Amino acid sequence: MVNLQENTSSIKTKKAVAIFVTALTLYFVSYIMKLQFQNIDDKKLSILQFTFLAIMLFACKDLITDFKFESLYFKFIFFVFIAYQFILIARGFVLNYQIMKDIVQTDIIFWPGVIPFAIFFNKQDLAFFYLIKSFFVLAVIFLFFSVLDPFLVTQRVTSEPFVLTFAFTAGFLFLNTKYLSKKVSWVSFISLLVGLVSFIYLARRNAIISFGSLLITGLYIILRSFSASKFIKFIPVLGAIFIVSVYVIDRLPGSLTQRLNDRVTEDSRSFVFENLFKGLKNDMFFGKGMNGTYYSPMDDELTEDGIQYGAIEYRNAIENGYLQLLLNGGYVNIVLFVLTALPAAFLGIFKSRNQLSRSCGIVVFLWLMDMGIYGLPRLLLEYVLVWIAVGICYSQSFRNRSEEEITESFRLVGLN
Repeated sequence: MVNLQENTSSIKTKKAVAIFVTALTLYFVSYIMKLQFQNIDDKKLSILQFTFLAIMLFACKDLITDFKFESLYFKFIFFVFIAYQFILIARGFVLNYQIMKDIVQTDIIFWPGVIPFAIFFNKQDLAFFYLIKSFFVLAVIFLFFSVLDPFLVTQRVTSEPFVLTFAFTAGFLFLNTKYLSKKVSWVSFISLLVGLVSFIYLARRNAIISFGSLLITGLYIILRSFSASKFIKFIPVLGAIFIVSVYVIDRLPGSLTQRLNDRVTEDSRSFVFENLFKGLKNDMFFGKGMNGTYYSPMDDELTEDGIQYGAIEYRNAIENGYLQLLLNGGYVNIVLFVLTALPAAFLGIFKSRNQLSRSCGIVVFLWLMDMGIYGLPRLLLEYVLVWIAVGICYSQSFRNRSEEEITESFRLVGLN
């Protein structure tokens, strides 16, 4: 039985969680500010971002503390996977200040190789529940600023980093509404819905699927928890929701879905994918290392969405999670990643005694699906959550916690 009392150790953990989430969030806030205010001094911004990263890493020393492996398979496959990540980092290492600075400041290059250490996130006291509480705080901030400055969710230049930074983790809350108060449940639902509407308006097809999957799965879990009698009583409500939805959708302004209608069949990636495979012709098995690039030229342009693309010849990113793994580490990287994450999803969904562990399995599974559409491994709280969820799914002791114990933990952190 885990000691759930808020003692000195758990208070220290609570502070570490707050510092970690705040620093990581502010790192992306500085990125959003750069997008919104083009005249920000790059040198000062770099100093600010490195400060946030340093604070974030400092907080990790009190959070990355659970080094116990409860699965021999996981112990073996994880160390093989992480050893390969270090090889990829070494292959991309260049002793040059500017290059190393760019590598650290770019969220998709260096960080995906170290974020998997989040599997060691503290599972022994209230640490994970404090983290979940921070998701609620982020959701409240998201709704507040969405009302204060609608530009943040209606303009492509800021919407994706803003919504993903503040609203994605509300989806994890929504998967666990059975433990939450009505206030927290509604905040998570509305945040998820606002994020989804934002992406529909901006025609961000991959993000629509990500947020839509979380919303649909959360609603399914809620309905599945109803007893037969309660479900029958709820049928009229479902009917009313359906009728109202049809009425509202039929009268939605064309501007809300116009971009999505225009882009629903648009193929904007095939030529980039073709260039990637040409560039990887001799590197399909082992990739090109952490900072690998491929030839895919693009002219300098300003899109109608306000996105400024500089002229480039070689790219180090591609808008697909599995292809990003392929670029950096080849087929070996993809296989090791799947062999690590997929069994975790299975254990979490099918071998858990509590909904929280099942939600972790669902998050990992949805991420594996999302990577086939977009889902870039990168320094973002959603990807950190994926690896924390992997660690929890492989922890039999956490999966075996009773619903009563989980509920009490949510109560202790003020979410129930």
